[in-house]
Amino acid sequence: MNLLEKIPVRYVGELHDVRLINFSVDKSEVESRVPWHLVVRDFGGRAMISMVDVSLKRMHPSFVPESLHVNYRHVSFRLLLEDSHRNVDGQNRGLFFLESFTDQPLIAQGGRWMTDYNLELATMVATDEQFTLKQRTHAGDRWLHYALDGQVPKGGGCEGGLQEIVGALDRAYSVRDGQVRMVRIQPEKWPIERVNCTRFETNFFRTARLEGAFRVKEMIHYQWHPSQAG
Repeated sequence: MNLLEKIPVRYVGELHDVRLINFSVDKSEVESRVPWHLVVRDFGGRAMISMVDVSLKRMHPSFVPESLHVNYRHVSFRLLLEDSHRNVDGQNRGLFFLESFTDQPLIAQGGRWMTDYNLELATMVATDEQFTLKQRTHAGDRWLHYALDGQVPKGGGCEGGLQEIVGALDRAYSVRDGQVRMVRIQPEKWPIERVNCTRFETNFFRTARLEGAFRVKEMIHYQWHPSQAG
């Protein structure tokens, strides 16, 4: 455990063009990658990953001038957890950062030192409607690609109440020195809107299946608070 992760730093900045690409995988594919203290949420034998793809702008520690900010693209595989027993309202609201990525080496190194993002370096190619992530590893290249068409999907609400499930996520868990830690992750304003994902492919997971996509088109002011014992 890096000692820098224990420094209680608050970060502030802006979220631009948030995209949430949600897909499920067999639980057996991810359970071994989660600390035993945490429980993977079950969706009929599958686990749900709400991938966030966002442009972070004007990000900086709250104790330094805003002029020293950084801008970068951030992608995270956010695995949904069973945490209803930890919440007063009995609802599931938690997730675990399975893996996160940026295309900027210094940000990747700093993220590994000071956060629980599990941040890694990757190549990213993005347009307004398409995105490709590639990572070269010793075991071979890993990649993910999706495309949106800007249209609202036909039919009623998302199957299984996906919009409500994703919209309720507001805290992330990690384990440090055997202790469960929690940090609030959702801004007060979080207007997610359904969008149509016309293509989704990846080899990061063998059993990935697209479940639905959302977008936040407004700029969101954001604060990342230090984690606390959960």
